[in-house]
Amino acid sequence: MGVFPITYRQDAGDVTVGGVRLCDLAAAYGTPLYVLDAATIRDMCGAYVTPLQSAYPNHMVVYAGKAGMSIRLLSFLKSCGLGVDVVSGAECLTALRAGIDPDKIVFHGNNKSLEELQLAVNAGVNIVVDHEQEMAMLSDIATALGRRVLVMLRLKPEIEAHTHDYIKTGQIDSKFGLDKDSVMALAAAYNAHAFIHILGLHSHIGSQIFDTEPYYDLVDRMVAHTQSLSQVLGRDVEVLNLGGGMGIQYTEQDDPPVVSALVAGMAEKLKSACQKAGIPLPKLVLEPGRSIVGVAGLTMYRVGAIKDIPGIKTYAFIDGGMADNIRPMLYQSQYTFGVAQRADATEHKTYAVAGRYCESGDVLSHTVSLPTLQVGDLIVVYGTGAYNYAMASNYNRVPRPAVVMVENGKSTLLVRRETMEDMLHFDVEA
Repeated sequence: MGVFPITYRQDAGDVTVGGVRLCDLAAAYGTPLYVLDAATIRDMCGAYVTPLQSAYPNHMVVYAGKAGMSIRLLSFLKSCGLGVDVVSGAECLTALRAGIDPDKIVFHGNNKSLEELQLAVNAGVNIVVDHEQEMAMLSDIATALGRRVLVMLRLKPEIEAHTHDYIKTGQIDSKFGLDKDSVMALAAAYNAHAFIHILGLHSHIGSQIFDTEPYYDLVDRMVAHTQSLSQVLGRDVEVLNLGGGMGIQYTEQDDPPVVSALVAGMAEKLKSACQKAGIPLPKLVLEPGRSIVGVAGLTMYRVGAIKDIPGIKTYAFIDGGMADNIRPMLYQSQYTFGVAQRADATEHKTYAVAGRYCESGDVLSHTVSLPTLQVGDLIVVYGTGAYNYAMASNYNRVPRPAVVMVENGKSTLLVRRETMEDMLHFDVEA
């Protein structure tokens, strides 16, 4: 895929994405500004859906909404053939408002509230059960409402994926899911329940993963667990959810796998493993998030000041920072930087790109080479489509940026920019 959206172009130094000049977007919507390229998102949806249509027709691809969502974005993803994976009541409500079929909504979470579970049961979405107490709550809710609940049991596959410790999820020491013995015991206890129907198993090994071998190991392990679950239930298992976590290219040094090839390989591996185990093919569910929207996104900032510390470094101060991109502080994440105009300039200088927030650690990059900057220039950070808007905050009571989508020379507002008045909305005045 690369670092840039697939519609990225340079014309006499002006950068365009989706056929729209970035400087025109900044003028129209202000900065900071999140921009999503529709063509890149559609292409990445196809990288999952297309190979499965031929290799494994009984499938469902659900977008991991925690990567970033809005009603209009989810509606667009629906048109690309995707469902949605949600992790809170508000995310579930957003998916429903976007017109996503409840059958294509998967509700995750290790500590769902009673209110959230009631919403999920009433809506008829698929629920991934994380632990015994949650199943007991579901039992009470479903019985009281007289509604059938479709569940998957989250099983720890005990696979160590090579990624940041904070985004590993498949190892035994994880807050998510149950070990295999507990899953089987839970299945046995609720197998005859009048209102709970166990569809199958869910697993997830982590995020931003480049190595393909853990995914193939995951298939083998989960097929064995599926075979065991089938014996406990006394019937065929209908669904096997293998999660997501495929990595993207943030910098030239990153080397993620080709998604379409990995997906096709997993499908073939699953078919052969099921044949060897003597079990019918379950519905395959995948939950990509970052790889759908990550490279499609960019963030624009305007330079407000340049501060040179002789012999040390030169700071370029921008009008955003850690509140709209916490990942450099949280994960030590690195990005590819550029400018919206004069991108073809030959004279470069090294800058520390620092945010406006009252924290010394609010630096998006300590050393980045950019065309010699002037106050008012637009700095572009690529690969920000995933988790940036989703994890944005109002630290220092700064309003969050707008989100726009671009395609065929036009822009569409997905989320409006917050205002200073919005920051006071929930305050109780004396």
